[in-house]
Amino acid sequence: MSFTLYLIYDIFAICPVVENGIAEIEEIEIFTKDYNYYLHLVMAILNRKVLCHFSLPDMAISRQFDVELSRISTFQMGGKVAELVSVETEQDLKELFMSMAPDRKWFILGGGSNVVFPDGDSDITLIQFTPQPIRFEKKSEEEIYLIAPAGAVWDTVVAEAVEHGLSGIEALSAIPGSVGATPIQNVGAYGVEIADVFDSVRAFDTETKKHITLSNSDCRFGYRDSMFKHEGKGRYIITEVTYLLSTDEPNVPQYPGVAEYLAGKNITRASLSDIRDAIISIRSSKLPDPRTIPSVGSFFKNPFVPIELATKLKAEFPSLAVFPVNESLSKVGAGSLIDVAGLKGKRFGNISIYKNNALVLVNEGGATREELKNVVAMIVDEVQKKFGVAIEPEPELLEF
Repeated sequence: MSFTLYLIYDIFAICPVVENGIAEIEEIEIFTKDYNYYLHLVMAILNRKVLCHFSLPDMAISRQFDVELSRISTFQMGGKVAELVSVETEQDLKELFMSMAPDRKWFILGGGSNVVFPDGDSDITLIQFTPQPIRFEKKSEEEIYLIAPAGAVWDTVVAEAVEHGLSGIEALSAIPGSVGATPIQNVGAYGVEIADVFDSVRAFDTETKKHITLSNSDCRFGYRDSMFKHEGKGRYIITEVTYLLSTDEPNVPQYPGVAEYLAGKNITRASLSDIRDAIISIRSSKLPDPRTIPSVGSFFKNPFVPIELATKLKAEFPSLAVFPVNESLSKVGAGSLIDVAGLKGKRFGNISIYKNNALVLVNEGGATREELKNVVAMIVDEVQKKFGVAIEPEPELLEF
């Protein structure tokens, strides 16, 4: 107890005191083993009106308290979270969980580009991996493993793969977020999914407190889906992902926009860089930059419908984007459904449907979770009534 009291006294000794005896300070560093107990005590004493950053000498762990969720998500929505912890290594993560109370609520945060936070204050620990270097390992002359830590920025990984002449993920360029999220969501675009290049994942099992390796089949990938969204949710934390890439010539995505870009540049034999440049150009023209326009990119998943319904809809609404999947199913572009329903560019309070892409919802400033919930429900209802097709959100709408 005397050790804890001494630290608290020391904090007040270096903090300016303002009204009501509340200490205000931007950043402090403290080194102790018994951090989980006394940090919460300090925060209680300071009435949670201080943003603190704590680092520990033997672990690459840092902590921030009372973090504004709108600052760490591209949709810029949400209240405050009790603490945000940054870790670097698998061992850091294990040490963190060994120190936390068993009933402590936690959530793994990637780049904040595919989540929508709740309003109000949340007594939960957000955990985020700091970006670390990737590495390559040779499997054969034609196949190379790309091994990336969970905190690595996804588009940086794609850029490095292209730079090394490795094909397989170039069509996934310019997708925001971190590596750790790619298997969870089975991220995909332009005919490519993570499942196509996924070899294995290292994960921390929060139940056994051990690190394990999961194969492609273990992850049970589906369209924007994996077992990490179901039985693995809240149990496994991805720490590292291994992708199997190729030294062969790349496959050019068979999409009109890509073909138009390449034709406009007089490119007849596209390189990896050509394909990446095409994807970046197309995405930048259709999707807003979340640094200036708050969004989470595509807000709705593209629905799969019976091919008979798809044929009927295409005949009635020729501008709908319909893609045959197999003999019984077709995929319909959710954005085209919303567009043809007449909602593109419309604003509803502080939420709008992006003028350049009906698949994107924009926070115009000060939007609340309730507003978003109502707008999403309205869009889903309008699409269902007009086309008889159900669409659902793609980002994770968090409730702590």
